[in-house]
Amino acid sequence: MARSSFFSTASALTFVFLSACASASPVPTAPLSAPATTTAITLWHTETDVATAMLATLADDFHKTYPNITVRAQAKPSEGDLLREALGALALNQTPDLALADPRTLAEFARRGALVNLDALASDAKQGLTDADRADFIPGLLDAGRMPDLKNQWLGFPFDTSAVVLYYNADLLQAAKQIVPRTWDQFGEAARATTRNNVRGWVMSPSAPVFAAFLCSRGSSVLNATQTQAQFGDGAGLAALQLIVALNKGGAAYLADNANSARNDFAQAKTAFLFDTTDALTPITDAINRAGNFKWGIANIPQSDPAQTSTIVLGKQIAIFKPVGTASDDRTRAAWLFARWLTLMEQSARWAQATFSLPIRLSTQTLLASSRLPPNLQRLRDGFGDVLPTVKAMPAVKDAGLIDSALVEMWINVANGADPATTLKNATMRANRVLGQIP
Repeated sequence: MARSSFFSTASALTFVFLSACASASPVPTAPLSAPATTTAITLWHTETDVATAMLATLADDFHKTYPNITVRAQAKPSEGDLLREALGALALNQTPDLALADPRTLAEFARRGALVNLDALASDAKQGLTDADRADFIPGLLDAGRMPDLKNQWLGFPFDTSAVVLYYNADLLQAAKQIVPRTWDQFGEAARATTRNNVRGWVMSPSAPVFAAFLCSRGSSVLNATQTQAQFGDGAGLAALQLIVALNKGGAAYLADNANSARNDFAQAKTAFLFDTTDALTPITDAINRAGNFKWGIANIPQSDPAQTSTIVLGKQIAIFKPVGTASDDRTRAAWLFARWLTLMEQSARWAQATFSLPIRLSTQTLLASSRLPPNLQRLRDGFGDVLPTVKAMPAVKDAGLIDSALVEMWINVANGADPATTLKNATMRANRVLGQIP
C-alpha cells in the first residue's frame, strides 16, 4: 500500500466516520492483562516506508508497556512473498505468531486450518472485547474478518483499512446547479447535468470492489451470506448495469483505458465523478495539483436508501497462527494482547496520523480532533453527510480473483453495448462455476 506525507488510504473517510460520530462518548482504554511468562512473538507484514517504521515503534512501545513480551516485526516484499513463505513455514511447523495481510491471503492459511478462531479470545474475561469495545468499532468492521465459507469463523482482526468512495468535482456540480448525490437517481441526474461540451459526467474505471460497493449500496452483495452462491445476479446487479448503459448511451459516462487514465481525467476536470478507493487520494491529489486546482471532494457512494448507507472496505487484517511445535498457548495470548493493544484508540490514532489509514475506532475522534488538519483534509471532512456507513468485505473464497474478473468483464462488456440482462446472467453462471455450483 503506497504511503504519503500528505494523506492517503482512508484519511478522508476517517473524518466521514468521525464527523458522523461527533456525539459518541469516548471509550476509555482499560488496562489489559498480560501473560506472566516472558514471551517473544513474531509478526509478518508487507507494510513499507512510514508504515514499517510506525509498526516498529508500536512494537517497541508495546514492549515498554508489557516488558515480558517482545514483538519482532518482519517485513516481507509483497503479499505473494508473505503467502509463499508462510506456507513453507507451515509445512515446517515454523510459522510466525501473527500476520498482517490481505484477507484473501489470510484465507489461504485459514483453509489449511492454520489460524486461531478469535471468538474465544475476544470473549476472554481479562483480554477480551467488552460490549463497549465492540460498539466502538466502525459498524460491520469486525464482521469483515469473518469467513462465511469456513463456518463463519472470525479469523481477521481489523487494522489497516480503506474503502470505496465517490470523488466529485464541486465546481462542475455548482455550475450545473447540482448537489453531491446521495441517491442513485441524484447521481444519474448530476452525471447528465454536468455533461457539457468536452466534460462528461462520469469516467468509469471498472473494478470488482467498486461494483461490489454498487451492490451493497442497493442492499445486495457479490455472494450470498454463506458465500456458496453468486447473489449479484439479482435486481441490484441489473439496476447497476442498467444505469451504466443509460449514462453511457446518453454520453454522460465513458470507459477509461485504465485506472490511472481515469484518475488523470478527473484531475484535469474532464469529468465530474469518479468511483475509486481511498487509497487513490494521494495520486489524485498530486494529479490535481499538477493540472491546476479546483474545488473537489469525496463522499459516500450513492445509496438506494441514504438513511442506511453501506460501502466496501478493503485493507489488511491481523491474524494469529495456531501454535505449532514447541510453541505454547502463552504465545497465542501474547499475540492476541498485541493485536488488542494495537487497536486501542491511542494506537489507532497514531497509526492513522502516520499512515493515513482509516481509524477503526470511533472513539479515536477524541484524539484526532485536536490535531491541526490540513485545509484540504478539513474541506473533505466538511463535505460528508452525517450518516455512518456500514462496511462490508470483499469475498475471500477460493479463486475469488476469478469472480473479480467476471465482475470487471461484465461491466466492460455492458459499457461496450452488450445486453445487461444476458451479460449479468452469464457472469453469474461464471461465478457459480468458480464456486462449484455449476459443473
